[in-house]
Amino acid sequence: MKPTRSRRLLFIAHEFPPSAGGGVQRLTKFARYLSELGWDVQVLSATPVPGRPRDETLVSQVADIPVFRRPARHIAGYVAAVLRPLKRMKGAASAAGASSGTPGRSEGRGPLSSRVSRWLAVPDDAVLWARDIPAAAARMHREGPFAAIVASGPPYSALVGAVRAGERLNVPVIADLRDPWSGNLHAVWPTPWHQRRFHALEREVMERVSAVTAVSEVIAAEALEYGAKRAEVIPNGFDVADMPEWAPDTAAPLSIAFLGQFSPGVADPAGFFAGLAAARKAEPLLHNARVDIVGPRAPWAVESARAAGLGESVVFHGFKPYAEALRMIAAADAGLIVLADSPGSKGVYSGKIFDYVGIGIPILLYGPPDGAAADLVRATGCGAVVPYGDPKRVQAALTDLAKAKAAGGPPCRPAASVRAMYDRREQVQVLSRMIEDVIEAG
Repeated sequence: MKPTRSRRLLFIAHEFPPSAGGGVQRLTKFARYLSELGWDVQVLSATPVPGRPRDETLVSQVADIPVFRRPARHIAGYVAAVLRPLKRMKGAASAAGASSGTPGRSEGRGPLSSRVSRWLAVPDDAVLWARDIPAAAARMHREGPFAAIVASGPPYSALVGAVRAGERLNVPVIADLRDPWSGNLHAVWPTPWHQRRFHALEREVMERVSAVTAVSEVIAAEALEYGAKRAEVIPNGFDVADMPEWAPDTAAPLSIAFLGQFSPGVADPAGFFAGLAAARKAEPLLHNARVDIVGPRAPWAVESARAAGLGESVVFHGFKPYAEALRMIAAADAGLIVLADSPGSKGVYSGKIFDYVGIGIPILLYGPPDGAAADLVRATGCGAVVPYGDPKRVQAALTDLAKAKAAGGPPCRPAASVRAMYDRREQVQVLSRMIEDVIEAG
């Protein structure tokens, strides 16, 4: 009699469920639906970051999945603790003098603690947490052997820890890449040695995993270039049941909504704001146009909107639970994606684009015109692609949207065939078959 094959899986995710960000929501949903398909999913994660908001609606969706947590041990957090007294002294000294009220030159480069940690942590700030993965996985394995490991990155340390755990336990590993690794837009290193080490770790992982899943063709191609034996594209997606219907106020001025967070050099809205400001002056239909930002409130981005003369026209709402955030997006006329045009951005979608597709809202991409995100927007037949750094094209696109709304044109909806490609339940069927394949291959 053939022995029953184990369906026990170890999922490795630095954040599970996600906090304010939605990137790890992909793995959260994968775990949920794989469980429904009969897989026994166990999760190895890090302790939550203190003070970071948590979306309890997502927590409840995976309440039945066991999660084992190891201390996060963020290097940037340790550095921040050392720098905190120095910052207090600097703040006291600044308070005694005059202040210009303008952002400092370093503000757009991220916190000092993160910049210092780049000298200490390769491939990323989660490296100390990831060192515990093989031993923690071995303890969990003794309680019930795993048939396979699925690990998601970034942080890429999770993938490094996963392959080492897989070799220790002699089980296959699937690496899930939500962003490029060596082509990552945020991968800026202080020395050539740091960069070489970053690339070497990717090669170590790609050569040792049994398979790779990636959110885009560009990322899958990078995995193969670095030695992966198999790489399949499973893009981000949406849950049909989570998506509210697109229902903009047809009598209100044009409303644009942005879901996510801005990032200097990666998702900088300054050019978009400049185009919006010009459009508001030139086109009467746009005098009262507004932009709602649903996500972390970055002071430098707030200052960027103010510097463009937009005043109260750009509203920063801060973090909102996922369901509430989606309802706010569904009430707008178009959903905005901001993505820098650089070599690393060609394979990046921005996870929120799939929420927009699920809602059925037109998408305004301010980003690379020849990347994965632009291809998706064009495939929906519902939105516009505006080259990053071109305020005049932003002005033209906003003017077109306002005129179309004033004319009462029919609302466009992404084609049903396009939406079906990003249904998470269908995507998990693909992942489940891949897991069965790597287990069968042994």
